[in-house]
Amino acid sequence: MKSLLIAVALCCAASLAAASPEPWNTLTPAEQQALAPVQPQWNTLPEKVQHNFRHLAQQYPKLTADEKRRFSSRLATWASLTPAQRQAAREKYRAFSQVPIDKREQVKQMVRQNQAIKTQQPASAVSPAPANTQP
Repeated sequence: MKSLLIAVALCCAASLAAASPEPWNTLTPAEQQALAPVQPQWNTLPEKVQHNFRHLAQQYPKLTADEKRRFSSRLATWASLTPAQRQAAREKYRAFSQVPIDKREQVKQMVRQNQAIKTQQPASAVSPAPANTQP
């Protein structure tokens, strides 16, 4: 019984030690290369997020050159988001994952159309003043 308690205590201590975020310099050079866009904020990321990023970085060498460019681009975009924007993106992802698979392409198309409309709209909703036509 005593040895069981010691084993449980050691496991708890090990999990507490693993729960603290790891400094950037503990990443391998390959991980640092793959995760370079998030380097400025790495030390402030929660341990779970760091763990997820490290897992992605381990898959990075297996990607094609095109996939690596896409990964880096998306990671840079993610790094540039505010915490509120990230939370909104997570919520959209969760909502999208609830959409039945056979309807997902339809939803994607609707989002693309909405984005196209937004990019075509002028930056300001205020219409320009009419030209002065007085003689």
